[in-house]
Amino acid sequence: YGPGLSMLVAGGKQSQRVESLAKQNIVFSACGNTMSRIEKQEGVPVVLSQGVQVVPAGVARIIELQEMGYSYIRP
Repeated sequence: YGPGLSMLVAGGKQSQRVESLAKQNIVFSACGNTMSRIEKQEGVPVVLSQGVQVVPAGVARIIELQEMGYSYIRP
């Protein structure tokens, strides 16, 4: 969510790495709310790297994962 979305955009600095990891069953989720906000601001759709799924709200997805036992580590 937020600025982290830039890592998941097709053609971005990390796109090849994200696509490679996605092929190894690593799941990447993009925040639909953030995508909508960026699309409104820039007037163009956000194109994600191959293998990236969209969830309605990134923060809600983080909470779901924490409830499943995952930890959220913030840099």
